[in-house]
Amino acid sequence: MSGLWQNHPATPHQQTLFPKTQRKRNGKPTQADVLITMLREARSQNRALELPAIMQAGIAQHGARFNEIRSRGFEVENELDRDNGAIRSRYVLKFDPEMEAR
Repeated sequence: MSGLWQNHPATPHQQTLFPKTQRKRNGKPTQADVLITMLREARSQNRALELPAIMQAGIAQHGARFNEIRSRGFEVENELDRDNGAIRSRYVLKFDPEMEAR
């Protein structure tokens, strides 16, 4: 994976979505960190993370962010549904290497 899109800094708005207790790297979360937090929150509520929520958070290049977190050992499944001509995409965190052991 190219390093060009890795460790993309979170915007000030995105930083409000990230718990201060989890901050690393000089206290500045990346967009991947924000996405992981969103996936964990959805998982704790037994639901998938919907693409509109990711877009609303302003995650740039969400495909690159998913590649980045997958390269860190996270397992994320993408589910697609077609409903009345609309395609709905959602993401499910299946394995979290920072919280679980194999």
